[in-house]
Amino acid sequence: MKRELILASQSPRRRELLERCHVPFRIEVADIDEALNPDIPLEAAMEELAWRKAHTVFERHPEAVVIGADTIVVLERQILGKPKDVEEAKAMLSRLSGKTHQVMTGVCLLSADQRVCFSDVSDVEFYPLTAEEIDTYVATGEPLDKAGAYGIQGEGFFLAKKITGDFYSIMGFPVARVLRALKKFDF
Repeated sequence: MKRELILASQSPRRRELLERCHVPFRIEVADIDEALNPDIPLEAAMEELAWRKAHTVFERHPEAVVIGADTIVVLERQILGKPKDVEEAKAMLSRLSGKTHQVMTGVCLLSADQRVCFSDVSDVEFYPLTAEEIDTYVATGEPLDKAGAYGIQGEGFFLAKKITGDFYSIMGFPVARVLRALKKFDF
């Protein structure tokens, strides 16, 4: 009998990407403190956060396979989370303008007999942005619920000059790598 697959995320992007894989799943959000462990390397901290999300849901459904994930934007060793308002979004985009930053997604797949955790890091170089370009983009409302104040898959596509890494990881879910990991769980 196939085990149930549960995505422990409320991200519409993760849901959309997993739906494209034609693997039946359902969503159950893990309501946890998403603070990163400052005592370990950032990639390990992202994997640990993804594990905590997966584990929280797994505790309620020990017969399932649960996927937890989270994404951050890092510029010059500083994490840029979701902006709290329009002004912070503009400030983040100004900081990213003309620079290369990293987008890091931590993922953990968890079942009763297996645990596969990894982090995926991509580099994104932004074009130099004018104040008008930043204002126009922020006015779309898109940056307000995105780490680093942009969504590469949406209106933010015009910000990126160069991407090195997995585009889908930048969206928040390295789907090809997740699918390969799911094979270990007989999906």
